Amino acid sequence: MAEVLIVAGEPSGDAIGAELVDAVRRVAPTVHFFGAVGPSLESAGAERVVATREITALGLVEVVPRLPAIRRAMRRLERAAADRQTIGAILIDSPDFNLRLARKLGRRSVPVVQYVSPTVWGWRPGRIATIEKSVRRVLLTLPFEAQFYRDSRVDAVYVGHPVLDRIPTNLGSREAVATRFGLSASRRWVALLPGSRAGELARMGPLLAETATRLRQQIPDIELMTMVAPGLDPSAVTTALAGVAGLKLVETDRHIALGHCDAAIATSGTVSLELALLGVPHVVAYRLSNITFAIAKRMARVRWIALPNLIADRAIIPELIQHDAQPHQLAEPVIEWLENDDARAVIREELQRVSQALGPPGVAERAARAALSAFGTHVD
Repeated sequence: MAEVLIVAGEPSGDAIGAELVDAVRRVAPTVHFFGAVGPSLESAGAERVVATREITALGLVEVVPRLPAIRRAMRRLERAAADRQTIGAILIDSPDFNLRLARKLGRRSVPVVQYVSPTVWGWRPGRIATIEKSVRRVLLTLPFEAQFYRDSRVDAVYVGHPVLDRIPTNLGSREAVATRFGLSASRRWVALLPGSRAGELARMGPLLAETATRLRQQIPDIELMTMVAPGLDPSAVTTALAGVAGLKLVETDRHIALGHCDAAIATSGTVSLELALLGVPHVVAYRLSNITFAIAKRMARVRWIALPNLIADRAIIPELIQHDAQPHQLAEPVIEWLENDDARAVIREELQRVSQALGPPGVAERAARAALSAFGTHVD
């Protein structure tokens, strides 16, 4: 049996990893996965050496108190890789952790595939040199990333973004969805998406709740809903959005409900790309601690943070960051889309172009084959 180390440093990576493991099993059934895993990877059959929650961290300052625990987790993973006949490692996102681990694995001659490129196009371009030394292959998930590796020695392969495999092709009728989730089909629907991490929920939840109050004052009959990301406690989401009257909580088939929304307000992240693929007009907002924001602003090399804007290389959707993220500013474009069909149609056309730029589904299988071939493993 071939042993492969897999490391998911946060819930989104856990979901990506589970999809990858399922795809690997289809083309190379004898591969066994072990490593840093969350609930999704464990359900897919990966053996837990470290729990994803042990190494999850967000923010330049916020991570400091957790460094001792994170270092202990890294040592356990390195030892596990050394104690087994490990043919390779698939490290998913989380570059601060994974690139350090990649260097350690390289000293043990374990080939490394990094799935999801570090944001070398956004900040810290010097990481490309680190990747050249420590990573055998990088699996790219955004179409514009390839140009940043063109002049390097990195073997970078575009496989597509994992969300392409998650968006259902048939959303069903609005009436059926309304009945299922207790909504009124004749009203306009707005999704509030405060994030999937505890820190995001604490910072963004009250902001989105206050924005919802403003929307209701302007358009009293709107339906407000929020989606629970995989692995997230539903009560944490409702607590973050406390005070939003009549809020509908969607825990299953969230893409189906999202796809019928007329607009959304989202914390910056992968959910913005999901909304783009579903054609939902949305505003992106984000807040960090003031210290982290000041450092990030100095280091940033991009004009936008929202993935649809980065892919289009221009501002398609409004994004409001830090002190600009205020309830009245978040509410303004949403009100415009809800009251102006032409404005809503224009942004939906723009989002369709973003969707086309990403390419077709089948991402997990392309990633599985690209990873295994980097290890020299035969696939059917």
